[in-house]
Amino acid sequence: MSVINNSGNHPQFKRVLNLRDLVIYGIAFMTPIAPAYIYGYAAVSTKGMLPLAYLIAMIAMMFSAYSYGRMAAAFPVAGSTYSYTQRSINPHLGFFAGWAMFMDYVLVPLIVFMVGASYANALVPAIPYWGWVLIIAAVITFVNILGIEMAAKTNNILVLFMGIVVVIFVVFCIKAVIGGEGEATILSIKPFFNDGSFATSAIVAGAAMACFSFLGFDSITTLSEEAINPKDNMWKAAILSCLIGGIIFIVQAYVSQLVWPDVHSFSSADTALFDIAKVAGGAALATVYTIAIIVSTFTAGMTGQASASRLMFSMGRDEVLPKRFFTYIHPKYKTPILNIMLMCVISVVGALALPASFVAELMNFGGLTGFMFVNLSVIIYYYFRKKERKFIRYFLIPALGFLICFYLFINLSPLTLKVGFIWLAIGFVYAIITTKGFRKKPPTMEGL
Repeated sequence: MSVINNSGNHPQFKRVLNLRDLVIYGIAFMTPIAPAYIYGYAAVSTKGMLPLAYLIAMIAMMFSAYSYGRMAAAFPVAGSTYSYTQRSINPHLGFFAGWAMFMDYVLVPLIVFMVGASYANALVPAIPYWGWVLIIAAVITFVNILGIEMAAKTNNILVLFMGIVVVIFVVFCIKAVIGGEGEATILSIKPFFNDGSFATSAIVAGAAMACFSFLGFDSITTLSEEAINPKDNMWKAAILSCLIGGIIFIVQAYVSQLVWPDVHSFSSADTALFDIAKVAGGAALATVYTIAIIVSTFTAGMTGQASASRLMFSMGRDEVLPKRFFTYIHPKYKTPILNIMLMCVISVVGALALPASFVAELMNFGGLTGFMFVNLSVIIYYYFRKKERKFIRYFLIPALGFLICFYLFINLSPLTLKVGFIWLAIGFVYAIITTKGFRKKPPTMEGL
C-alpha cells in the first residue's frame, strides 16, 4: 500500500510503482479498447481513413510524450503539467496549465461513467442507467481509497483482459476478411489512403478527434512521487504507453475498416464496432466486446480519478487550492480521500446531468492545452534556463510537439473552443481573487 511519510512540512508518497506498472497505468487510462468510444463518428469524419488519422495522432503525441518524460525527469513530483509549467515558465501560468488539465482529468472519469453505464444498461436493462452510474462510481472510488498499489494491481488484471479481447476481435476480423467479408483482402492501402475520398481537412479533423484515445499517457507523470526511479522510468513509460497504445488503436481501426468498408451504413455511430463485431464473430463476440467496454470504464475511471485527486493534492500543497482540504490524507489508507470523494461526486452528477457528446468535445481542449504548455516548458527550462544547447533534444522536438498540438487545437470545433475558453476565463477570475490581482506570487514548490 502506498504509505505517506509525514516527516517535514509536506506529506510525501511512498515509491512503489515500477516501469511496467507505469506503462500499464498509462495504457489503462487510454484503454486498449478506446476506438470503440469514437469509431463511428471518427470513421465518417475521416471518410474511411481512421487508421491514417490514428497514425498522425500517435506521431503527434510521441513528441509530447517525449516532453512529458523530460519534465518528469527534471521534476519527479506530483502535479504533472501544472508543476512543470509552474517551475519552468511562471507560477501564474502554471496555474492556468493546471486549470486546463484539471478540466481534462475531471472529464475522463465522468465520460467513462457515462459510457460504462450506457453499455451496462444495454447488457442488463433491469438495472437503470443511473443505477449503473452509482455502482461503477462506488467500485472505482472504493479501490482508489484503498491505495494506488491496489489500483495498480487491479489495472494489471483488467488491462490484460481487455488486451485479450482486442486480440480476439482482431483475429476474428482477419478471419472474416479472409473469408470474403468487406474488402476480402487483408492487405489494403485504402484505410490509410483512398484517392477517391482523401481530404486533408478531414484527416486533420479526424486526427484531432483521435487524440481523445491518447489522453492518458500524460497521467503517468502525476504519479512521479510514487514511482521507483522516476528520472529514468517516467519518460520511458510515457513514450512506451503512447507507442503501444497507438499501435493497438491503428490495428483495430485497420481491421475494422476492412470488415466494414462503408462507414456510412452503421446502424448507429455510437455502436459501430459492435456492428463490426457481430459481422466478424457473431453475437458472442459482440457480447464479449460489450463486457470489455464496461471493463474499460473501470480502468479509465480508476486512473482518471486517481490522477485528478493527485493533481488537486499538488495544487493544494502549493496553496493554489485550499490546503487544509486538498492535502488531507486518510490516516489508515494514506490516500487523498477527500479529493477522491470530491471527484466521485463531480463525476456522478455530471454523468446524470450532461450528454456524453458534449463532455467528449471538451476533453481534447484541456489535453491539447496541457501538451502545448509542457512542450514549451522543455524549451524554456532546458534550452534557455539551463542553457543545454542540444538543439534537437531540447528545442526542435518539443517545438514540433507544440506546433502539431496547436494545429490540432485550432481545428477543434467552435463549441469546444468557446466552452474551453470560458473555463479558462473562470480560472482567470479565480486566480485574480486568490493572488490579489496577481500581486501575490503563488507559492513555489520546494526542492528545485
